[in-house]
Amino acid sequence: MLKSTLFATAAAVGLALAAPASAHNALDLKEAYAGYSTPLTLNVNHGCHASPVVGLRIKVPEGIVDAKAAFDPNWTVEYKMRKLDKPIMMHGRPVSEVPDEISWSNPVKQLPADGWYPFKFRMTMPETPNKVLHVKAITVCPDATDAYIDMPKEELRVDDPDFAKKAWAFMTATPTPAPFLVIREPVKKQSPWEWTPEQARGETGAQEAMAK
Repeated sequence: MLKSTLFATAAAVGLALAAPASAHNALDLKEAYAGYSTPLTLNVNHGCHASPVVGLRIKVPEGIVDAKAAFDPNWTVEYKMRKLDKPIMMHGRPVSEVPDEISWSNPVKQLPADGWYPFKFRMTMPETPNKVLHVKAITVCPDATDAYIDMPKEELRVDDPDFAKKAWAFMTATPTPAPFLVIREPVKKQSPWEWTPEQARGETGAQEAMAK
């Protein structure tokens, strides 16, 4: 049942992204589960006009406190941090600052202007199903930047009957839209030790048990 819902949503989002995404920076995933630690890839599909790519910066979206780039020997990875109003517990320890931006720079070899490169990172999704998560990204070239940071004038929500239409309008309204994905409600927690026995066995009624 959830698979059908996910497939339908993915199809709608895919339709909205199909034409413009080929020229834009784009995320590999169109959907992610709320609360899940999710590996992501931001595909940089070209340089700044005729310039090669020498870096990338992404803004960690509001509401995400756990974000980390994958190890990549071709790039220097750096983080710009932001302080929290109150420390939180993360991975078994108190944390008072979290990543605000992730940047890749100083490539072993510059990416050609007509090249393509997958920048990999992970983020723990916010606990907000049916939301749309925008990941602002700036491609850095030797003498210019290509900023995919434009946001929709109206918040996009998956439970809006006109979601696909509005997503398409957003993606075609500007040549530099911020890449985005849809946050869906999971059937079960990501970690098996947080599942109920019924959820672990995949029995009917697991979703209802999860909601209690």
